Amino acid sequence: MKKSFLPKTLGLLLGLSCLSSCKDFLNTLPESTIAPQTYYKTEAQLTAALMAVYSEMGNSDESTYSRFLSLEAPSANDEQLLRSNAAVAVSAYNFDPSYANLVNCWTDLYEGINRANALLENIDKSQASAAAKEQIRAEALFLRAYYYFILVGYWGDVPLKLSSTTSAQNVNISRTPAADVYAQIINDMTSAEAVLKNNTDWGNTGRISKTAAAGMLARVNLHAAGRLGDASKYTAARTWALKVMNSGLHALSSDYSQIFKNESADIYDLKECLWEVEFNGNGVGNVYREIERFGSTLGIPNNNETVGFMQGQYVATGVQFQRYGTGDLRRDWNIAPFTYTGQDATKAQIPYAATYVWGRYIAKWRRQYQTIAFAKNFGPTNWPLLRYSDVLLMFAEADNEVNGGPTTDSYLALNQVRRRGYGLPINTVSTVADTRAGQSKADFLTTLKDERARELAFEGLRKLDLLRWGTFLTVMKGMVPIITAQAPSASNSGIGYYGRAATLVPYNNVSQRDLLWPIPSTEISLNKSMTQNTGW
Repeated sequence: MKKSFLPKTLGLLLGLSCLSSCKDFLNTLPESTIAPQTYYKTEAQLTAALMAVYSEMGNSDESTYSRFLSLEAPSANDEQLLRSNAAVAVSAYNFDPSYANLVNCWTDLYEGINRANALLENIDKSQASAAAKEQIRAEALFLRAYYYFILVGYWGDVPLKLSSTTSAQNVNISRTPAADVYAQIINDMTSAEAVLKNNTDWGNTGRISKTAAAGMLARVNLHAAGRLGDASKYTAARTWALKVMNSGLHALSSDYSQIFKNESADIYDLKECLWEVEFNGNGVGNVYREIERFGSTLGIPNNNETVGFMQGQYVATGVQFQRYGTGDLRRDWNIAPFTYTGQDATKAQIPYAATYVWGRYIAKWRRQYQTIAFAKNFGPTNWPLLRYSDVLLMFAEADNEVNGGPTTDSYLALNQVRRRGYGLPINTVSTVADTRAGQSKADFLTTLKDERARELAFEGLRKLDLLRWGTFLTVMKGMVPIITAQAPSASNSGIGYYGRAATLVPYNNVSQRDLLWPIPSTEISLNKSMTQNTGW
């Protein structure tokens, strides 16, 4: 029979033997045939169950961060778009509630929640040490909250289910107001943060750590402040960001591009990178199937598979390219400054003309830095969920809100990010990189918004930022006259541009209903208590 998100838990433990999300943490596989009544006894079994919760972040069906949540879901916006826009896609704003990627994302997120609930309900049955149980409990609690954070961000009011499903009968659960969902997220993340270890204890960025939880709490509170219209949340956001900054555990990498080279090469930067979705292998003979596809979907097109196939499906907008100032090194790392002759990375690079600003390929992750054998579509590049520069920018934003304008601390946090972007010492005043002093609260927020776009370009944050600032539709519709006036009318697909008509598609299509995604049609048909979002 067909199932909604609710009755999937009974199959959870039966699938554990093929799941692993933190490749450097779990090296052994659990039993192949297990049941909830007899499982959860040892620390190894609890760990395996926890890894099954993590696993939904990098699900091999590409419905979460392997490709959908990293690329399609946060597009199109004013920084990036799918270059063709000929097919049905979330990024083209021409989909409906039955769209498969949407249905699968919803299902996988609730599967992760169900797995977390089952683990939380059974953890005290274990013979593991109290310390081990509390650590695993904290991680499961945080992950459940994080999955709800994705759900409430894209869908708004969603069913808040805090117990696992043990029967296929009770599938009629109504939606919970977003304010209550945010409250539960903050409560659970706060409880988890008090227990979690630092990432120096893990030696990797795949498991959630104390400072990563604090940084995510800053993000959640900023989103709650904007989406709920609750200005009191800015104080909490500032407090959580400051806690990360004062921990002494994190700092900006001196080389911006090295962050993303490391993510492809499986090198952990514990100071800059607080939390990442870990991917493993290339899908060839790999039992875990924790592989990503965003690396081959992005990039400067290359058809020579021996050096890393890349499709170049997503491109930067001219608006994004023009945001970078002269001397900002981030521009030519994030946005390709060249193409390859014959789309072959072993041949000569063809530099873009300086006047060509629309449709350049996104090049933030480049497969040449992967250190394993290349497979055409799949790779091991980690996806960034939280970086220290984001923490600094969140602090600057919250500090500006709390104090009614930018303080010395606001400027310092923002300018450190900017100085690194220009390749300058972050603690030295710079007339080149530093933002203008004496700004009003509104002006500083505008500066901050642009800086987030420059620093965090293509990391899946821009669209949700625009939504929490309440400017999404204004910005999207504002792209139409810009594209009409600036973007060339003719296509030049050889260098990434499919023409003005293709570029305009998402911006013409987007409407009020796109402030939230539709509840998947499968859920509407099976859950009789479910209502649909407006406009769908």
